[in-house]
Amino acid sequence: MSSCPIESYLHGLSICRGVAIGKPFFLDREEIMICDPLLETDAPTEVKRYQYAMEKSIGAIESLQKQLAMEASLDGVKILESQLEILKDPLLNEEIEKRIFAESKSAESILQQMLEQIKLKFKARSNPFFLERYQDLHDLSQRILSHLVEEELYQPFAVPPHSILCADELNAVDIASANPAFISAFITKNGGATSHAAIIAKTKGIPFITNIDLDQLKSHVNSNIVVDSRLGKVILNPTLQTLSHYESVQKEMLFQVSDFQQKVKWPAETFDGFPIRLLANLELINEVELVHQFGGKGVGLFRSEYLLFPSNAIPNEEQQYQVYCHLIKSMKGLPVVIRTFDLAGDKSSFQENKEETELKIRTNKLLISEKKIFKEQLRAILRASCLGEVCILFPMISTLCELREAKRLLHEARTETQIDTAIRIGCMIEVPSAALNVNHFVKECDFLSIGTNDLVQYSLAVDRQKHQPVDLYIHADPSLVKLIKFITDQANQSHIPVTICGEIAADPRFTPLLLGLGIQELSVAPRYLPLIKNAIRSTSIIEAVDLAEKALTMSSAKEIMELLIENYQKNVPHDLLYNRF
Repeated sequence: MSSCPIESYLHGLSICRGVAIGKPFFLDREEIMICDPLLETDAPTEVKRYQYAMEKSIGAIESLQKQLAMEASLDGVKILESQLEILKDPLLNEEIEKRIFAESKSAESILQQMLEQIKLKFKARSNPFFLERYQDLHDLSQRILSHLVEEELYQPFAVPPHSILCADELNAVDIASANPAFISAFITKNGGATSHAAIIAKTKGIPFITNIDLDQLKSHVNSNIVVDSRLGKVILNPTLQTLSHYESVQKEMLFQVSDFQQKVKWPAETFDGFPIRLLANLELINEVELVHQFGGKGVGLFRSEYLLFPSNAIPNEEQQYQVYCHLIKSMKGLPVVIRTFDLAGDKSSFQENKEETELKIRTNKLLISEKKIFKEQLRAILRASCLGEVCILFPMISTLCELREAKRLLHEARTETQIDTAIRIGCMIEVPSAALNVNHFVKECDFLSIGTNDLVQYSLAVDRQKHQPVDLYIHADPSLVKLIKFITDQANQSHIPVTICGEIAADPRFTPLLLGLGIQELSVAPRYLPLIKNAIRSTSIIEAVDLAEKALTMSSAKEIMELLIENYQKNVPHDLLYNRF
């Protein structure tokens, strides 16, 4: 008599939170490798083959863009737009066509040669940004090669319904192609929380776990497994009781999302009447509609550096002016905070001979040295500010001297444009030097914005860009809690508003802590507005202050995180996405 298989568990890194039930479906895709020379007389034919393959590839990506736009996956649309720009790059295409004639080789061979050369250059930079760009190029080259050799690429939406797609690694196009009606979840061996694939998975709301040993899944292809990416857990051989529990959870989570979205018009205030300004972080202008749809009261952070992608070129003053005008008009009178270019070494290469260092030249240090670029942006913002309420936010300010120099250049830009409309000036507090000297910064600014992502990185000496598991508790570190408290106390004493715009602002478990520490403004990606508004409305400001006081006495991030989880389970017991069951 054979015994029933015992329920067991695999643990990995959660990329996108959620719950799914389905059968594993393995993606085993061999790379297309071609290396065949051709006669010189065939070169014109090869160029035409290459151009045809490019047209097919562009058409496929544009179709995916339309699909993502219909799903309101705007981050996905943006990522695929950067891939389209690569495909349409005239310099790249001209170089490939020139090499086909010069080297008398096939389009496939030339394409692979160039990819290898780019790979060596990017790997030499040993920077996550460039590794991500290489991955984009690699994925696109495989798509082009598939059209050249007439070999169909695997399409994730062709799998059976309720499939758990398993692969060593998934790229952005794989995730973008996935139909949630067929793909219930993703499981990969490799991947990072900041990869393009991860970003698109989050916008589509498909559960995703990485760092899983796929060999342990291969014997389960004919049976259901459970993916609980809230806990980074895969359940093998689930019992009938376990399956029943997770089926109920799935139904309740669907109801929860609908319930949160129906309440977006309610005010963002605690249940004892303390008002909170809930704003949106934006990267693309076409995300504005989501801000209005989900009840955001303005743009707390417009990341202007995304105007540089994918061409990596600085738009001129007139081009920027047009974008800012469009943004301000689209917000229909609501305030807009435009952050000046956040140009890190991993975000831009407009400096040809910059020195590579572990801590790259960041933002205002760079812009102040590049006064022409900085003042062009300031003039464009000033000109557009005539259309509505606009604020200027200076990023990565580390000293008072930097802030004053930025303000001096702003004054010059005002003189040059002859525009003297009222415009509020703020700076981001995201390095310890700025946090510790914030008592001086509040005398020079109209508002402050705390960038917790960088503040964590530079306070705790961790690289948030690395594609590796990150300690869940790192954002609850006592040092960060104390820094936020110190910043808000200094600002509130001077009646200067403070906004949190980092990752923890979008985690509802942190909402009561932030309010209790004195934060009265939160800025999050538009899709998180309903979730955070619900967390605000489920919180008492008196209890939030007590919670913060208790957290400030704790000595470890684990203690603080457990306190926040316990408090959230008490106040929002019905949130199945962020609570543990």
